[in-house]
Amino acid sequence: MVVININVMASGNKEYTLKGIYIDSDNGSTIEGVKVCIKNIKSGAKTTIYTDHEGQFVVTLEDESNYIVHGTKDLYFDQEEHNITTVGLEEQLVEVSFNISEVRFDTPYILSDLNFEVNHTYNVVEGDQHIDFLTELLSKNPTVSIRIRVHSDARGAESYNKLMTQERAEYIRKVLIDKNIVGKRISAEGVGEKELLNDCGNGVKCSGNKHLENRRIEIVLHKEIVTSRN
Repeated sequence: MVVININVMASGNKEYTLKGIYIDSDNGSTIEGVKVCIKNIKSGAKTTIYTDHEGQFVVTLEDESNYIVHGTKDLYFDQEEHNITTVGLEEQLVEVSFNISEVRFDTPYILSDLNFEVNHTYNVVEGDQHIDFLTELLSKNPTVSIRIRVHSDARGAESYNKLMTQERAEYIRKVLIDKNIVGKRISAEGVGEKELLNDCGNGVKCSGNKHLENRRIEIVLHKEIVTSRN
């Protein structure tokens, strides 16, 4: 197993060992070849290491420091960043496990935290990292295509919801094209309120949170290019 020292330790400072493992969240197997980036928040120093055949990596951390750990692998969904600290830490061995999900083709995925400003079709207020991830995935895999399906809740006129979701789907498609993804690999569909996840349809009294469950952006990835109609 490869061990990397992230920083040169000052004399007398403690050394901490971070031992991590990446696990497939679907089947529990360990994952070789995950690219793990470890960043010292204070100094900005970064290092990169890949998990071994047992899905493990080991790095040495600096005393009294905070780190961000982020792992990525081609055809795996982007994993969240994790915070690791040695501030006030007594134990010198830190063991952690991270889950990461492999891309399943022809399977719908909901990008739950990719959100537009209310009543806007072009202003993404959070979730830009999803666009970046999809751009990288499609760039590295030129035979993969994507179907973007945007859903609304049942509030407002059905025709308005259909139009709004279509324009949002087309906006995401345009962003990917602007990032040099060929347009024929991207289809965009505004579903409107046709496929609600709960019973909050027209005329049904529901809380705002229940309505929000129906507002979502869904993607489906295909191994082969499915020619877009847009």
